[in-house]
Amino acid sequence: MTASREATARVPQEETDEEPVEADPIQREIELVASWLTEGEETGKRRSGAEVARRLEVSPKTGQRRVLDAQKYLEEQRRQHGRTHLRSVGSS
Repeated sequence: MTASREATARVPQEETDEEPVEADPIQREIELVASWLTEGEETGKRRSGAEVARRLEVSPKTGQRRVLDAQKYLEEQRRQHGRTHLRSVGSS
């Protein structure tokens, strides 16, 4: 009930395969680093763990881990994108 004593109904949230709006902070960092890596590929500049560490203001070791995690993330994204493309072409 609301302050005016009117009943309000709750609409159940739909379950989807989408990520929650608020992803965990490490996942957000990985996605950010992935965007930097993609940017670097387009401009011909390679992003190092040390550079990532400076940008994220973390230790060099954590920067290197984020680069590795971001590379895995990008590979998975490319693999998923390829599967989606194949399904759409195969169903035509």
